[in-house]
Amino acid sequence: MRIKILPWLLIWVLFFGAGAFAQTAQLEVSAVTFSIHPKVGSPSTSSRTGHKIKSVYGDLKNTILLLKDDDEQVCLFTTPLALVNEKAFDYISGKLSALLNIPKEAVIINSSHDHTVPTVDFLLSEMPDQSSPEYLTWELGKEFETEIEKATEKLSKESTPVTVEWGVAEENRITYNRKGYREDGRSYFVREEDRLNIEGKGYHGVIDPDAAVVIFKDVDAKPIAAISFFTGHPVAAYNPEKLISYGQFPQLGSEILSEHLGGAPVAFVQGCAGNINSKHMLTGTIEQARELGEQLGESLILATTRLKPSKRSGIELKQIIVKVPLNELPSEAQLRKDLERIDDFIKRGNDGDENTLECIGMNFPKALSPPYRAKLVDMVRPWYVWALEQHTTFNLNNIPDELPVPMVVARFGDVGFVGLPYEAFVETGLKIKREADLPYVLTCGYTNGAYGYIPDAKGADDMEYMSGNYRYRPGLFKEWMSRKDSVPADLYNAHRYCPPYKAPAGDAFAIDAIDILSGMAR
Repeated sequence: MRIKILPWLLIWVLFFGAGAFAQTAQLEVSAVTFSIHPKVGSPSTSSRTGHKIKSVYGDLKNTILLLKDDDEQVCLFTTPLALVNEKAFDYISGKLSALLNIPKEAVIINSSHDHTVPTVDFLLSEMPDQSSPEYLTWELGKEFETEIEKATEKLSKESTPVTVEWGVAEENRITYNRKGYREDGRSYFVREEDRLNIEGKGYHGVIDPDAAVVIFKDVDAKPIAAISFFTGHPVAAYNPEKLISYGQFPQLGSEILSEHLGGAPVAFVQGCAGNINSKHMLTGTIEQARELGEQLGESLILATTRLKPSKRSGIELKQIIVKVPLNELPSEAQLRKDLERIDDFIKRGNDGDENTLECIGMNFPKALSPPYRAKLVDMVRPWYVWALEQHTTFNLNNIPDELPVPMVVARFGDVGFVGLPYEAFVETGLKIKREADLPYVLTCGYTNGAYGYIPDAKGADDMEYMSGNYRYRPGLFKEWMSRKDSVPADLYNAHRYCPPYKAPAGDAFAIDAIDILSGMAR
């Protein structure tokens, strides 16, 4: 997708430099934001026990950004909705492809991974009974479909030549690294109650503090659209047993930026937040959640005072498959021992035992009820049963040694974009930023897919909730399996679950992304 350099423009660059070329580039942008309106009683994507949303705080905003460079187009769609499976991504990318008449591969979808949002029936199955909670899910899907069609109709009528500028401010008040290590070297999930006990309330650990903006301006230097970027799970005031609907800091911060830019649509992209939390998870209030959004808004506005014009022009887009290495399964003896611990924990949790706080590498907060903690452990039990079966059926030779995962890499002017279809750890994102040749890179998880957590190289052997999340996720090989005409039973059994990750694990994406960005920087 490189822009074509006409002879007269080449002469212009030789005499006046690349900066002048950037100002003459005819990259065009159109953007629109639309809202949907959840209702009390809606099912949530973030409850394991069927709890429903009890309070709704405002609408949920989605933004579509369409970039055109000569005959090439790239569409960026950003949403607070939790796109928890491939079907949701396929629906939205297919919808945008059809409505905008662009290839499906030209659509980039990024979710802020907001935990306080309702479930949406994107596939619009048969209308449920209107008295059921599922009807609200279906109704919201219908509203989403109507609004995205209106938005794209408006989008296709508006396209403005723009230049690209970017700026960054530091924001370290909102998030903290939720992966800690005990004295014996074991990793654990740093819950809110733990955070408050580590170095006082000021603890944040290794985070990505960048509150970044990419602004597209017309010939009069008026902002036409913007991208906002920050890294952190939007979980303030989130409790899976006391659910709310709220757009969290990504939406409020972007709304504040939009107002500052005269109403220009702002598309928020979520960073590599796999091990990064916002404060106030499980115990926070809506007022505390709003405060975090206001803090992000302040920092995004500060970033607009530090804008740098792009020296490069045009857009580029590349998609590849990254092969993530996988490790061997634990021994048969270890798996049997772990299953005994799991069954004991589940029984005690269901009986209301408050001393159910740690099991098979995972730790749980007191803010969750013992039965809920038992449910979280019960969800990984099938992985251990599967792993044990591979030993007892002598099927270990069929266990895969790599997981193929797609990745998208793009460039808008001087700004790189890396889209990872999983919950990438912050260390992977920081590695890309440090080693990429472009001036700035938006390192994003939650893009074009939902493969769960994949740790960085250092954390590949850890077992806390994030690093050991493969235990929660059957079907990671579904795409691979679907490409086969027929799959022998032993191969199907071996691919039902994913083995542990092996170093470099998630950093395999960083290695490939850095190489691609190097080519785009030339």
